[in-house]
Amino acid sequence: MEYYNCDKMTLIELALRGRGGQGIVTAGELMTKAMVLEDKYAQSIPFFGGERRGAPVVSFVRLSDKPILLHREVYNPDGVAIFDVSMIQLINVTEGLKENGFLLLNTNTPKRIWKNEYVVDATNIAKELGLIVAGWAIVNTAMIGALARILGQPSLHSLEEAVKEEFPGKIGELNAEAVEIGYKEVKRVD
Repeated sequence: MEYYNCDKMTLIELALRGRGGQGIVTAGELMTKAMVLEDKYAQSIPFFGGERRGAPVVSFVRLSDKPILLHREVYNPDGVAIFDVSMIQLINVTEGLKENGFLLLNTNTPKRIWKNEYVVDATNIAKELGLIVAGWAIVNTAMIGALARILGQPSLHSLEEAVKEEFPGKIGELNAEAVEIGYKEVKRVD
């Protein structure tokens, strides 16, 4: 798989978009924690209205090998991860996305809407592992596994470690497995 070229960047900015209950905010926090485990820098900035399941949610994430001096919304992300493809009907998911940026969709049917696009069926991964709360598949860990593969950072090991620290016991093991499967199954849309 061809990865997103972030080797020369000192700062990577992401927008994670989905619905309340899918673990969007937790996804940003887990990526941040994994970067810190690698002695790097990161920020997770959640943005949402009324806290309710199904409401639109976005979490902005910054990853860097140098201290991050910004602390605001991400306006021109290097990548956008869409945790629920129905969001495509509500918002312009590529608005502000850098020209060479990437789009990651949680779907099993690729929808060619951006030139640098990736897909992973995070919903199916979560369902197969029993990561369901109140009838909703919790797709966040599969999605951050896919993001790590696309970006080449944080490492799979650091992400799994962050997940296990956040969710001890069996639930942590299942979520770490979701990270690994998302990492392995993400595909570039040609």
